[in-house]
Amino acid sequence: MSMLNEAQRGSLSDGRDRSLKGRIKELIPWKGDEPKEIIRKIVFLAATAALIYWCYTAYIYFFGSKTMIKDQQHLSDLFETPPAVTDSTGVTEPNPTVTEPVGEQGGEQTAPPSKYPAGMLSRFESLYDINPDIVGWIKIDGLYVDDKAPEDELTLAVNYPVLQSDDNDYYLAHDFYGSTKDYGSIYADYRADLSADSRSDNVTLYGHDMATGYYFARLHKYNDRSDAEFVSEHRVIDFYSLFSEDRYIIFACFLTGIYEDDDNQPLFRYHSTVDFDDIADFDYWYKNVMYRNYYITDIDCNMDDEYLTLSTCSYEISDSRFVVVARKLREGEDPSVYTYSSNPKKHLPKKFLEVFNPGAITDDGGPDYEYYIPEES
Repeated sequence: MSMLNEAQRGSLSDGRDRSLKGRIKELIPWKGDEPKEIIRKIVFLAATAALIYWCYTAYIYFFGSKTMIKDQQHLSDLFETPPAVTDSTGVTEPNPTVTEPVGEQGGEQTAPPSKYPAGMLSRFESLYDINPDIVGWIKIDGLYVDDKAPEDELTLAVNYPVLQSDDNDYYLAHDFYGSTKDYGSIYADYRADLSADSRSDNVTLYGHDMATGYYFARLHKYNDRSDAEFVSEHRVIDFYSLFSEDRYIIFACFLTGIYEDDDNQPLFRYHSTVDFDDIADFDYWYKNVMYRNYYITDIDCNMDDEYLTLSTCSYEISDSRFVVVARKLREGEDPSVYTYSSNPKKHLPKKFLEVFNPGAITDDGGPDYEYYIPEES
C-alpha cells in the first residue's frame, strides 16, 4: 500500500523543485532564467511590493500608529501645563517686562524682543518652539475616542493643536513635527486669518476621519439625522487661537459632495467663504448651510458673528464631506438656552439619495436666497 501511495504522489509531480531554494528561484530572477521569465518575476515582485506598501499606508491612514497617540498625549500635556510665568496678580504674561535699576541713575530695562508673536498666550510657547506653524488648539469636551472605556481611561476625540501652512496640502500628510505621515494633522484653511489683530469671519479646519476614532472621526456622532439629542448634549467647541480663548456653539451639521454632478443643486463651496464682504456673501453661505442642516435650532446668526467650520471625509458616499458649523458665543451668552430638533426638510446630495432613497430625489428649488456664488479665491 505504501508503494502505491508513493507512486500516486509521484504521478502528481510536475517536476518542480519543492525545496526552499526552489521556491525562491520561482519568485526572483535567477541565473539561467530566460529574459521573459526575468521580466515576469520583476513585474510580480514590483506588484507585490506595491500591494504591501498600499496596505501599510492605508492602515496608517485609517488607524494611525502608536507614535501618533503618544505624540498627541505629549502635545496635550504641553498645552495643558503652560509655563508658570505670572505677575503679582496671578495673570500669566507671555512677554513680561523686567524693571530694574540701570547704572547709578536707575530706570527701566526692557526684556529682549520676544521670539513669540506679540500677545501670544504663554500656554502656546512650548508648542510654538516645536512648530511655529501652530495657530491654535481645538477641543470638544464629552466627545471621546471610545465612550465605552472606563471613566479613568476616557480620551477626548477632538483635542489637538491646529496648524496652518501656505496651502491646504502640506498638513494633509504631515504631522506636528513636520514628518511625512498619511494621517496628517488638524489644520486651518490657508486663507484664514488668525492673527492677533483680526480673525476671518469663517475659519475652516480640516481633519481626517480615522477608524480609531482620532482626529475628526467622532464628528460623525453629530450625523444623526433623526435625533438631535447628541448635538444638544455636545454643543460647545473650545477653540483657542494663539491670542484668545473662545467658545463656539454648534448650530449646523450637513453632508455634501465635492463634485458638481454629486447633486442636483450647484456645488456648495462651504470652505471658500472666508470673509463676508457684504450681505450677499453671508446669505450665500448661511442659507446654503441651513438648507442642508440636519437640525432645526433657535440659535440666531448674523454676518457680524465669527464662525468655525470643521470638515472631514464621509464614507456614506464616495468623495463626500461631513461638516460641522459653529458660531462664536457672544459676551455673556448662555449656550444651554437653545433647543435642537431634527430637520425633516434637510437637503441631502442626489448621490446619497440615489443609494439610500431614490424616491426622495426632487428639485426643491435650492436654498432661499438671491442666487449668488462668490468667485473662487
